[in-house]
Amino acid sequence: MSLAARVKSHLVEPAVLRLLQWRGDPVARMLLPATKDDPYPLYTRLRQRGLVRSPLGVFAAADHATVASILRDRRFSSSPVHQRGYRPPSCPPGDPRAGLPAADLLTLDPPDHTRLRRLVAGAFTPRAIAGLEPWIREITVRLLSAADGAAGFDLIDALAFPLPIAVICRLLGVPAKDQAQFRAWGHDVAATLDPQTAAAAKAPARAAEIALTGYLQDLVRERRANPDDSILSALIAAEEEGDRLTSGEVVSTALLLLIAGFETTVNLIGNGTVALLGAPGRWDWLRQDPALVPAAIEEMLRYDSPVQLTSRIATEEVEVGGGVIPRGRPVIVFIGGANRDPAVFERPDEFRIDRPDPGRHLSFSLGMHHCLGASLARLEGRIALEELTRRYPALELAAPPARRPLLVLRGFQSVPVRPADPAAAGYSPARQSPYWQGG
Repeated sequence: MSLAARVKSHLVEPAVLRLLQWRGDPVARMLLPATKDDPYPLYTRLRQRGLVRSPLGVFAAADHATVASILRDRRFSSSPVHQRGYRPPSCPPGDPRAGLPAADLLTLDPPDHTRLRRLVAGAFTPRAIAGLEPWIREITVRLLSAADGAAGFDLIDALAFPLPIAVICRLLGVPAKDQAQFRAWGHDVAATLDPQTAAAAKAPARAAEIALTGYLQDLVRERRANPDDSILSALIAAEEEGDRLTSGEVVSTALLLLIAGFETTVNLIGNGTVALLGAPGRWDWLRQDPALVPAAIEEMLRYDSPVQLTSRIATEEVEVGGGVIPRGRPVIVFIGGANRDPAVFERPDEFRIDRPDPGRHLSFSLGMHHCLGASLARLEGRIALEELTRRYPALELAAPPARRPLLVLRGFQSVPVRPADPAAAGYSPARQSPYWQGG
C-alpha cells in the first residue's frame, strides 16, 4: 500500500479531515493547498513537537536525527505487508497492472530487495554514470540552443523535463519517437504518490498508469526478442539466466525507474534554479567559479528537496524520537523538514552555496533504500547548471514560477526565465561571495 493509500484510507469523512486540520494535526494539514505551496512552516512546528501521533493512525517526524534513525533502522520496513489491516491490491480482469507484483524495489524487504537491487545496480556504477556525461552534455547544449531567444523560455519545458526524460528513455531503451508520450504518462503517474481525496484527481493518473504498464509490457516482449544495451535487456537476461526475475518484476522496476529517474531530477533543476535566482550575486559567483557547482547542487537538494517525504512501517515496537511506535504502525518521515533542521544546518532557511558539509542532507534517503540513481541525478543537475551559467552571464525570472500542487514530489509546473543585464543582476567581478546583499 502506497503512502497515499495509507493516508487516504483514513480520510473517509471530509468533515473529520477539516476538523483535524483546524486542530493542527500535521498529517491532516499537509493536505492543505497552502502547505503544499510552502510546507516549511509546518515542518518547523513538527520538529518542535518531536515524534507526533496523528489521529489518522500514523506517526510523523521532521527532525534530522529521528528521520535519519528511522531510515537506517531495519526494524522499519517500506513494505506495506507489515501494516495492520493490509490487503493486497487487486485489478479488474484485463487490466495490465494485474500482472505486476504487489511490491517493487522501493517496497521490498530482503532477500527479494537485495536480489533485485543487485541486478539494477549494474546500470548505476560510477563508471557507467561517468560514461554518460558527454552524451548528457550534448543533449543539454542542444536543448538550450533550441530554447535561446531574447524573450526567454520556460526552464521546465525547455530543459528540466526533456533532459532527464531523454536520459531515462535511453537507459530503458524507449524509442525516441515515443519519448513525448512517455513523458506525459510519467508526469501523470507521479501524481499517484500524493494523497488525493477527489476521485476526479485520480482518473488521469490511473489511465496513465494503465497505458504506461501496457506499453512497458510490450517493450519487454520486444527487448526479449531483440536485446539491446538497455537496462530492460539486462534485467531480461538476468531473468533468463535463472535469477528468478519475472516479467512482472521487470515491468515494475521499469515503472519505478521512470518515476524515480526523471521526476526527481526535474524538481532538482527547477527548484534549485529558482533558489539560485532568489538573490543577487549567486549566479555570477557560480559562473566565475564552476568548481563550486557540485556544492551548489548539494545545497539545492537540501534547501528545497525534490522528494519531501517518505514512510516506513514498524515491524516491531520501536522506541525512537522520544516516543514509541507500535508494531504495524506507519510513520511519515519528512525529508524536507530534516533538511531544514537547525540542529544540523546553520541558518537552514537560507540558500548558501558555501555551506559547510552540504552533503548531510537526506534527499536521497539512507540505508538499504538509498537512491540508486543519486549519482546520475547529481550528474544531470551539475551539467544543467554548468551549461546554464556558461551560456547566460545573468538570468532572471521573467514571471512568478508556478508550482505543481503536489507535496511528495515538490517541484514547479513552469519557471519562466530570460537573459538579464549582468549589471542589473548584481554582477561585479570584485565580489567574492553571493551574500554581499545579505542573501
